[in-house]
Amino acid sequence: MRWNVKPSFRLTTLIVLFPLVALLLYGGLSHLFFFYSQRKEIKREALKYEQTLMDMEGNRLRDRVENMVQFVRYYDSKSSNKIKKDAKSIVNLAVNVTNNLYAKYKDTLDENALKKMIISALEGIKFEGDLGYLFLIDMQGNIFVHIDPEMVGTNIMNIQDVQGKYIVREFTKVLREKGEGFVDYYWYIVSEDRKEMHYKISYVKLLDCYNWYVGAGEYLKYMKRDVRKDILTYIKDNHQFTDGYFFVSNSKHKIIYAPDDINISGETKKDFLAGYVQKGLYRDKHYMAYTDYIPEYDWYITAVENLKSIQKNSDFQKKQNELKREANIKINYYLMLFTWVISILLSLYLSSILNRKLKNYESRLKETNEKLVFQSRQALLGELLPMIAHQWRQPINKIASILALLRFNVDKKVGCDKLDAYYKDMENNIEFMSETIDDFRTFYQPKDQSSVEDLKALILKSIEFVEGSIRKKDIQLYTQLEEVSYSLYQNEFLQVMINLIKNAVDSLPVKGKIKVVLNQKNHIVTIIVEDNGKGIDPQNIEKVFDPYFTTKEDSMGLGLYMTKIIIEKHMSGTVRIEQLSPGTRFIIEFYQNT
Repeated sequence: MRWNVKPSFRLTTLIVLFPLVALLLYGGLSHLFFFYSQRKEIKREALKYEQTLMDMEGNRLRDRVENMVQFVRYYDSKSSNKIKKDAKSIVNLAVNVTNNLYAKYKDTLDENALKKMIISALEGIKFEGDLGYLFLIDMQGNIFVHIDPEMVGTNIMNIQDVQGKYIVREFTKVLREKGEGFVDYYWYIVSEDRKEMHYKISYVKLLDCYNWYVGAGEYLKYMKRDVRKDILTYIKDNHQFTDGYFFVSNSKHKIIYAPDDINISGETKKDFLAGYVQKGLYRDKHYMAYTDYIPEYDWYITAVENLKSIQKNSDFQKKQNELKREANIKINYYLMLFTWVISILLSLYLSSILNRKLKNYESRLKETNEKLVFQSRQALLGELLPMIAHQWRQPINKIASILALLRFNVDKKVGCDKLDAYYKDMENNIEFMSETIDDFRTFYQPKDQSSVEDLKALILKSIEFVEGSIRKKDIQLYTQLEEVSYSLYQNEFLQVMINLIKNAVDSLPVKGKIKVVLNQKNHIVTIIVEDNGKGIDPQNIEKVFDPYFTTKEDSMGLGLYMTKIIIEKHMSGTVRIEQLSPGTRFIIEFYQNT
């Protein structure tokens, strides 16, 4: 016996039973797997949790140290910038004093007297600190003002620092290139041993007189000392944390700073540092540490954390996990049984509903499809007929005019040549009407092949189609047409040009003006049709390309819509409208494809 089962019933049965069977099978297997994997999962998650805590703590230690290193470098940079700022301020003060004295007395004092006055004024300018000072030198290296009396009157053009740098030559180089600037070098401190030079930053600036320049600078030796002291104070006061602390050491295993409650004897100091004084993360059974190195100070900054709290937290988490797993096993078992019962009842109920709904849906779907086919055919016919009528109106009017002329001229017995011309004109219009039918029939499915056409010739041809309307209104038509070839569909392009030119004619009064431009530049073809008519109402400017939008009583409003569709979809170009004063300009642009 063969069962005759409808496909809809089989589909309904599959929709209802497959999830049910899958759910039952999955529930049983997952429960067994869950039950036997609990203890193993507890251990794995405890280890994972402990590792996560370790990683988090390592990241926190790293962030603490990196923030501290950034602070050290920021504070160091800030101090260096302050030195530069102070030196620059002193130099600018000296420059202003010198330039003002020179400008005031250059015409009343002789040169030697004025120089002495300037030198005396600059000798009175002092730094707030003990190590900074002002100096005055000319471009030949002669010193006129210096904190060291022995240097005054000497020439230091060829003096080098400990690194072989010609100091004065560096000054003059900066002055010739920029007129002012910073120079770093090594120089001795006057109050100390002159055999030892120290790193120094000076600012020099050219004066307006006597080929002189003034400079000032400070040594970084004592700045670094003060910065170290401030930073260590900052670490001590602000950066201790629960179960951990900071300490600072150097590459010689010397403790620069450690909290007071950390007792590190001299004998165990090296063993203690051996574990922690290495860049990066370090961990043993009891401690975790992260260290970074600052080469400018030869400092190892280390953050140390006691692991007791982490291990205690991890043990507590293990116990919590075990209790939670045991409760979850029972909950999962009862939940699985409850889900099975509910699933069976729901499946039976849904099966009957789906069968009924599916039958109703099949019936409505069949009826809807039939209506949609009929409506789509009616809509297509309704769209094509107004477009064809719109495109035919001008040729039909022209044919009617030609027939009237023929009747009039036949009575006069005109020659065959004139009759042939009338016949040829009618034939062109009839041919255009026939091609229009074909173009509309395949409008959204263009011809398989386009052809390379002379755009200038096609534009002139489109002008011929509306020539009667142009003459009727006595419109002046101007053309600027370059020779341009382009691969396109001839009739579509004619439709575009006829629409634009006819639109211009309709907007013009008697004796209006129309201008048609065709040019090509940088592979972009541009076509412009403009008139000096009444223009378009600003509130309608965004609607002119919409289908069926028109302000004319006898228009369907499809011309500009068709123009936009042809240019954008079939020629991959753009068309836009611009308001003139007075008039309107339509601009078409597309890339040259030949």
